[in-house]
Amino acid sequence: MTPAPATPAFAPPAAPFPSGALAPARPTQHRWTIAEYRTLGETGLFRGVKTMLIRGEVFTMTMPAPPHDVAPGLLDDWLRAAFAPGFHVRNQMGFDIGTDSDPGPDLAVVTGTRRDYAGRTPTRAVLVAEVADSSLSFDLTTKAELYATAGVPEYWVLDLNGRQLHVFRDPHPLPAPLGATAYRSHAVLTDADAVTPHSAPAASVRVADLLP
Repeated sequence: MTPAPATPAFAPPAAPFPSGALAPARPTQHRWTIAEYRTLGETGLFRGVKTMLIRGEVFTMTMPAPPHDVAPGLLDDWLRAAFAPGFHVRNQMGFDIGTDSDPGPDLAVVTGTRRDYAGRTPTRAVLVAEVADSSLSFDLTTKAELYATAGVPEYWVLDLNGRQLHVFRDPHPLPAPLGATAYRSHAVLTDADAVTPHSAPAASVRVADLLP
């Protein structure tokens, strides 16, 4: 007599879907392009809200405290006086990096004149500056990598709480497996120090004069 197959101790779970049926697709995250992001802005969706696009994700910024309202103006005033004709200072305007990032820097010094950007958003800058209070960690890491990758030669972060100026210079690709770019120089200046932009070597300012 041929022995019968042994009865399993438990029955295997039934297949979740009938044979040949397709499993339902998992939800996927939509990453916005700059073109889509700008189209959303044109609808008025972001009216009254400061936003930025970072690697396809839309971020909203908290309402700034009075010191954060004043500091970009102090920086703006000094940069406009420091840079010679042929450069233009943009205050909280678009700055396209690749196809999926517009970090909306507080200030960007670009070549050319204001009219040169009537029909386009700059993708290059000689200096970018951010004013930071609650956003300090984000500005020193994520934004620093973005600006380095975009080839911005000099990046400043004005730390309102610490009363310091972080000066990043010399973007350089990291080893290939890391797939990133970083600044090789990162100096932290106190309010007693002075700084001179590389692209405006005749100008110098005390950090204290940039702070509210």
